[in-house]
Amino acid sequence: MNPPAKTIETARLLLRPWQAGDLAEFTRLLTDPVVARYIVVSTPFSPQDVADLSASTLEQWQRNGFGPWAAIEKATGRWVGRIGLDELPHWPGPDRIEVGWELHREFWGRGLATEGGRAGLRYGFETVGLKRIISATMTTNAASRRVMEKCGLRFQGELPMAGTTVAWYAIDRADWQARQQPGSVPPGPDRRG
Repeated sequence: MNPPAKTIETARLLLRPWQAGDLAEFTRLLTDPVVARYIVVSTPFSPQDVADLSASTLEQWQRNGFGPWAAIEKATGRWVGRIGLDELPHWPGPDRIEVGWELHREFWGRGLATEGGRAGLRYGFETVGLKRIISATMTTNAASRRVMEKCGLRFQGELPMAGTTVAWYAIDRADWQARQQPGSVPPGPDRRG
């Protein structure tokens, strides 16, 4: 049985299940060339590509009971981006659930991706019951890689994908649970912690 679709609150974000009405903001996000240059695609997003991705996000929620959330800034009600668990059907490894984030530029550098990413991991391990969660980005996306490390994911390697090279990270449930213990020291990017 799938977990019930759930809205999550963090200190600054409301993370709610994806809705068809998110398409306009999602289109604005993914057709921003500065944002799109950090997303692993072989060609720029067309409006139809964004509509297909939005529909796929809705399907994930219907099929799995989870998927990427629409991230809303609690203080203002503004649409921040898409954050959360995302099924990667073409991922070459056995673990295909990713924690990811795509945010409007005006929200970059404020720690919101980390805040939402951590909420996604908690939901994935505690509610969904996943054993392992991955995350991938272009090797050149240093900011996203830092977010992965802050969330506790560890670098696994690099892979060719969609005409570029991606760096991928992962965290197992046991490692995540150990990080939740009082007094635990989060592993750094170059430590096994």
